[in-house]
Amino acid sequence: MERRRLLPEEFLNYVTKQISADEMRLWIKTNNIRSEKTELFFDFIISLFYIIEETYLGDDVVITDEQKEGHFLWCWKKTIMDFTKENIEFKPKGQHYSYFFNFFYEGFYKSEIDEKVNKLKNFLKQLFKLYELKTESELDMLSEIYHILDNNLTVNK
Repeated sequence: MERRRLLPEEFLNYVTKQISADEMRLWIKTNNIRSEKTELFFDFIISLFYIIEETYLGDDVVITDEQKEGHFLWCWKKTIMDFTKENIEFKPKGQHYSYFFNFFYEGFYKSEIDEKVNKLKNFLKQLFKLYELKTESELDMLSEIYHILDNNLTVNK
């Protein structure tokens, strides 16, 4: 998908100006976003977040990048298994794994201040609430995450 270049004032609006409720409803419908799946995907992400947060030894211990990746992989597998126990199956590997590894590597493992981690958690909570107005950039991010997870959700028939 080719992205068009935005002028500086257009970019500022893209990242800061919330769209109207009508525009948001149209966007949700146009992008084929379902509220039930949005809730499911939020549960998946926040479950992964809590497992990472609760089991991470922290920066007090010297941890290599390979150990951080190993920790993430363990948390990922645990999250996948926990959802499988509830008959909700995600593929264990795929674009979603890469996306969330990079997301958490940059937003969690590289963050040194607990406040940043809490801001990340609050951002995710706000992002997945379809009844709260959002900016176009937030909607693009929500759509990207939604479709990545939707494409890696295994539907039992």
